[in-house]
Amino acid sequence: MAQRGFGAYAVDLRGHGKSSGQRGHVDAWSQWSDDISAFVQTVAAASGQEIVPIGHSFGGAALLSTVLAGKLPNTRRFIVSSPALKAKVVVPQWKINLGESASRLMPRLAMSNQVDAGTLSRLPEVVAAYRTDPLVHSKISSRLFTEWQKATRDVLARAGQISIPFLILAGTGDRLIDSAGSEQLHRTAPKQSELRLLPGGYHEPFNDLGREQVFDLIEEWLKAN
Repeated sequence: MAQRGFGAYAVDLRGHGKSSGQRGHVDAWSQWSDDISAFVQTVAAASGQEIVPIGHSFGGAALLSTVLAGKLPNTRRFIVSSPALKAKVVVPQWKINLGESASRLMPRLAMSNQVDAGTLSRLPEVVAAYRTDPLVHSKISSRLFTEWQKATRDVLARAGQISIPFLILAGTGDRLIDSAGSEQLHRTAPKQSELRLLPGGYHEPFNDLGREQVFDLIEEWLKAN
């Protein structure tokens, strides 16, 4: 996007990347909303420009929660990419029950997030880079799991309350997050949202085959909104 005249800033949410905290853990989902709000406001103040937040996967779900919580008062549009609203693999009820119990008794208990790098992109170099990235981890805490479950239910129930336009990008070939969750999000907020399904696209639309077309979609949407 920088080549198209757009500036880009990124943040690692707590528990991820170079940020502090136990890998794959938050005490409460609202902490991520606080992080996103602080980041957007900091960048806006430093740049003096309009900031259009983009959230991917868990970040997409967290961005939706942040907007619904009213923590981005100066944001007038935003984008979510493969928002983690519905897992492609059905989690057994016993595992959900176990996670809920562990969340209360051992909230920091780490479990595998079951992410297969091969499901992220159709580009071999992207998959290889993911597998060798020292900042990538494979954990999710019992508390983050249950907080995520509650957050997705809340977002899908209240998305119609979002009053600003937003773009939803979702690959129909995503084997990690079901694009049906994005479709449900759009149905809940049909006037505010525009859904662009990417035929055959995997989980990482910005790092997948056809990514230039994805950037085209974003640029067109920004110009129209």
